[in-house]
Amino acid sequence: MGRKIFFALTILLFCHFMASVAYLLRFPAWRAPDEGAHFAYIQHLYQTGNLPVFLGKYEGTYEAHQPPLYYLTALLFVAPFLKGDEENLTALYLARFSSTFWGAFVVLVPFLLALRLRSSEQRAFPVALLSGAFATLLPVHLLVCSSSGNDATAGATSAIALLWLCHICLLGQEQTEPKRLRDAAIAGLLSGMALLAKSSNIVILPLALIAVLLNSIQPKKESVKPISLAKKKKHKVYEQSLQTHLQFHFLSSLLPFSLALLAFAIAAGWWLWRNTVLYGDPLAIEAFLEGFKDSPKPSDFLEPEGRYAKYGAMPLTTYIMWVAQITLFTWLGIYGEPNEAVKGLARLFEGAEPDWVWVMIATFIGVFALVAIALGCIESCRSGAIALKQKQWHVAFAQVLPFILLLLVFAEFVQFNRHFFQAQARYFYPAHSAMAYLFAIGVFRIVPKKQEWHATLVAITLLAFLAWLVWWKWAAL
Repeated sequence: MGRKIFFALTILLFCHFMASVAYLLRFPAWRAPDEGAHFAYIQHLYQTGNLPVFLGKYEGTYEAHQPPLYYLTALLFVAPFLKGDEENLTALYLARFSSTFWGAFVVLVPFLLALRLRSSEQRAFPVALLSGAFATLLPVHLLVCSSSGNDATAGATSAIALLWLCHICLLGQEQTEPKRLRDAAIAGLLSGMALLAKSSNIVILPLALIAVLLNSIQPKKESVKPISLAKKKKHKVYEQSLQTHLQFHFLSSLLPFSLALLAFAIAAGWWLWRNTVLYGDPLAIEAFLEGFKDSPKPSDFLEPEGRYAKYGAMPLTTYIMWVAQITLFTWLGIYGEPNEAVKGLARLFEGAEPDWVWVMIATFIGVFALVAIALGCIESCRSGAIALKQKQWHVAFAQVLPFILLLLVFAEFVQFNRHFFQAQARYFYPAHSAMAYLFAIGVFRIVPKKQEWHATLVAITLLAFLAWLVWWKWAAL
């Protein structure tokens, strides 16, 4: 089994790097979302040795509010090739390759996550393989990993944290007290690293704290002992002793919780403090909203006096459908870059899109993937419910954690689009590994056991075809 896993991971990583580099070279320079601003952040680090300060949309680099993890990593790749403020293509492509490097973790995690969460099932390996293939071949992954920006780093750190939290929850009371403290500290550290990749990854922190707390307060087996009828007289004394023990156990369970918070503060506290000093807000949200207040927002499309009122105000339902369609296109890589997706969708509605057949084929594959993910969410909740019936709270949380992460990332997307028009699927990328796992278990939810390898082959073929189609037709737009 070990050789099989090693071989599968090798193939997945090979496909990831080959496909990402193919996209990287085909994607036009500076065409990725905000690529010039992200690259300017790296240049600022190189020239000054200091983090940039966010001054708004029109001063300095407008990505200066972003946490520094990606940019520091990219600097290691591009530093020898940076030349002042010049737009050096070699440096750009190396900055893109740093995203490809981070994307490798997004491929590894769903494979390992499936093996961990489905370890008791015979079909664990096919599920893991399909999870890794989805993570590798979905075009949004390849486009993110071929761009200079912090989305790949956000996805990688979120995925690693997800895997670790599921792992420690499944361990339960198997760990000794020192190891549980170690696990809690690592959970806090990974949460901090995720925040240093992208501010939206703050959702990892509460998940980590819940996982640590659930893993700590599970009653130990030796704490509940049957009482012999012969010792009835000692029953009251025993109950008092047990109550005292449980209270002590609960108080001691707060230690891992506190340690996780401390590790988070050590990793990311300095960044939150810096933002508080500079912007009066630990996540710089108010500064960001103020700096981009003139960017397109829903009211520009929905209100008669909006900036796009000359095209006619949209009903709310039409606007939601429009945003959903553009988001789906960017998830599938149709038209490549988000602005092109908007234009392409308009051509499609007008009947002026010459590649409408290819668009429909890609959309069909995307709908299949969405249905599988929805079924995976149901299966994830079902597994959690089974564990709840057995009063295994930590196991239940591990089983539903990929679904919860996807739900929180979706909520962030909705909240962001309440302020701005940002119909871009890359904002879902922190949950890409979770979606890959949910896709796989969703497919296997409706596939008979005898057909599992056939289903895996068909699904991988469809995903590979989609990746090739996007590279051929739209990645160069």
